[in-house]
Amino acid sequence: MKTSNPVEVRLERSLRNQIVAPKLARSFDAAVWARIEAQQAPVVATRSAGARWLAASNAIGVCAVVAVLLYFGRGLFSGVEIGAELPRVPTFDLVAIIKASTWPVTALALLVGLSFTSLGRRLRAELS
Repeated sequence: MKTSNPVEVRLERSLRNQIVAPKLARSFDAAVWARIEAQQAPVVATRSAGARWLAASNAIGVCAVVAVLLYFGRGLFSGVEIGAELPRVPTFDLVAIIKASTWPVTALALLVGLSFTSLGRRLRAELS
């Protein structure tokens, strides 16, 4: 500030002499530059827990669709001659497999349902 008035010049000089800025240590300067560099660094994308659950449920859904397509597709294309023989599963074995898989499927469904409750969220937080 340039003034020609001697009173203002004296007042400004007096104010400048009264205000003393502390000298900053080099560690403060280094910390500021480190923070600036950290903010400019590219952000690494991480998958949240919800995204992992969604990916897992999508994978299970895709497997179920493929299994249904294979099961019914085999019946649709049974008249088509293919070089490879499809294995024949006897009916009693298929019934036994279905009966044996009901309890694991039921338990899995209950666990998935439990995971959406507050108890399930707390258990997931402890296991993570």
